[in-house]
Amino acid sequence: MKRIALPAVLAAGLMIGCGDLFGPDDEVVAAIVLARGGWTYDTVAVETPDTVNVNQSFPVMIQTYHGCLLEEGRTQIDIRVLRATIIPYKRYFGPGNCPDYLFVPTRTVYMRFKSRGIGTVTVIGLTAIKYPGEQADTIRVARTVVVK
Repeated sequence: MKRIALPAVLAAGLMIGCGDLFGPDDEVVAAIVLARGGWTYDTVAVETPDTVNVNQSFPVMIQTYHGCLLEEGRTQIDIRVLRATIIPYKRYFGPGNCPDYLFVPTRTVYMRFKSRGIGTVTVIGLTAIKYPGEQADTIRVARTVVVK
């Protein structure tokens, strides 16, 4: 897991008493783009193989972002013929103190297509780190995979 130091201005927003806002095990869709204070960085990282074999499991790697009091949550995968939708979640585990760093883990999920053709893997995430009850824009990132 990578740790990236946040500038003090950005960290200040994370250091507020997050533990008082929501309860344990609340979930939120994971951020797949880092955007804070109107700044958006080209940070989307979704990797799939270019070509896979039919009925063979293959990895999809998704870089997510989170700060204090959030950890990896479940991953929802919906596959319909040659279209797959993946939604990564973060889970609130507080209460506690919010450190001034950013976690940037890569989540790997495995899936398979059961038909030959051109498959599409779409990852749905948020454009900013948010906590349960907060709002953020949703982004969809699609990758194509040739299924032989």
